[in-house]
Amino acid sequence: MAELKLMTVDDLYISPFVARRVYNEDGVMSWVPIERNVNPTGMPVVDFIARSLAEGRSNMEWIARQLGCSGADLQGWSRAMTGMDFREFRRAYLFRVADDLMRYTSLSIDEVARRSGFCSASLLSQQYRKYRNRTPVEVRQSIRQPRDEDRYKVWG
Repeated sequence: MAELKLMTVDDLYISPFVARRVYNEDGVMSWVPIERNVNPTGMPVVDFIARSLAEGRSNMEWIARQLGCSGADLQGWSRAMTGMDFREFRRAYLFRVADDLMRYTSLSIDEVARRSGFCSASLLSQQYRKYRNRTPVEVRQSIRQPRDEDRYKVWG
């Protein structure tokens, strides 16, 4: 029997970006729309969870209620599908969103926290210090490359 491949954050990731900055041959900047894949797996329940996380709705009980299941059911699904409990998976997903927003936008840390689902800059900072041993500002400085800032426009 074939072993089930666990889903990763990358498999379920929905980009927060709606447009990409480009320059024509004369150096004039414009924005090119990016099609957001809001159904990354084609599985309605899994895609609902991914969309909820992408929209900053990361409360496990809320997601479970919307799906008509219990928090324990959602935990079981998460463990079976990703190898992580829901809280671990959610944290990894939210870190990915926050990292992208910090790298590619000039949004304030407060706004990055709000848009990524961490709710507040203090919670974002607490989680980065606890799990990455760095502050969000330190992470932003370490991952941003030349010309990254404001490379993309964010939804909403």
